[in-house]
Amino acid sequence: MDNMASDEDRTKCTNKGAALMRCLAASDQTAGNLMGDKRIPPSAASQFHGDLKQELQNWYWRERNPTSGRRTAEWWQFPRAMQALGLNLTPTTQGGDNATHRVEHWDREMRDEKGNQVLAINQWYNVPGIERHEATRAHYDFGVNAKGGAIFGFFLESPQASARALWYGGSKEPDPADLPQLRAFSDVLWGYWSRDNADVKNIRYLLMVGICNDMTNQLIDECLCRKNAELREWPGTDFEADTEEGHALIGSPNGAVFAYFLMQHKAELGQKTISKVTVFRPETEDSVEFVDTSLVFHVIDSPEITADDKEKSVVKVKEIDMKL
Repeated sequence: MDNMASDEDRTKCTNKGAALMRCLAASDQTAGNLMGDKRIPPSAASQFHGDLKQELQNWYWRERNPTSGRRTAEWWQFPRAMQALGLNLTPTTQGGDNATHRVEHWDREMRDEKGNQVLAINQWYNVPGIERHEATRAHYDFGVNAKGGAIFGFFLESPQASARALWYGGSKEPDPADLPQLRAFSDVLWGYWSRDNADVKNIRYLLMVGICNDMTNQLIDECLCRKNAELREWPGTDFEADTEEGHALIGSPNGAVFAYFLMQHKAELGQKTISKVTVFRPETEDSVEFVDTSLVFHVIDSPEITADDKEKSVVKVKEIDMKL
């Protein structure tokens, strides 16, 4: 437990998680106002709605087969957790409820005149009415269980992070204007959650599986240490969402994406919030030092914030770094 978050990262994520929880409790208009949205009236809603099939194509996202290697193996390393959450263990390819997806921000099939693969760094695309853009080689691997009300995040590399490495060798941040407008995992996820889903409001669990992000893992270590707990298999360790530890996990790089997913789609999902976060490890024989932690964000219906509470909630959310 010596891999603790820095004071700066802990404060940043804790404040961000608290702000996101306030926005989840608020109406869409109040949340938009808290976020500093410039629309009239303000709104926290995403600009992207529906199944996003055309939008994903327009912004150069390409679907790939997600069924190889660790992407499927990770999913089934915690059967007790899946059973306890009321989720079956079978992928849709075998008649179950769990569909896996992978989208990449480049065209892996593109070839030059000699039949050689065109690298992502040499791929450009045009969006109708918008300037030419360069591929980022970002990718999102995730799963959807519409029947059980669960979403799984597996391997996530955003266009911001991927472009930083691909375009600049990690030396500088890309200009947001050069990135695809459809770039947030929360937006891409919405397109797949809403497809052929008769009950989009049936969202109960948001799982981040096999976390590799350093900051999130450091925050998890610190939260466990504060509770005098060790990383363990299911039922793991719970952190209530209204605690400082819960705020830190919700505001972490691996938690904020799910909070945005709920906040930006209030019109479709209804008023949802996160009640608690469960930290647990897979059910393997590996030493705790060699396993990746997973998180479950438990989603519940929530009454909208009352008029009496609105003044309490207006804590300069706009001054907190709320970027995805």
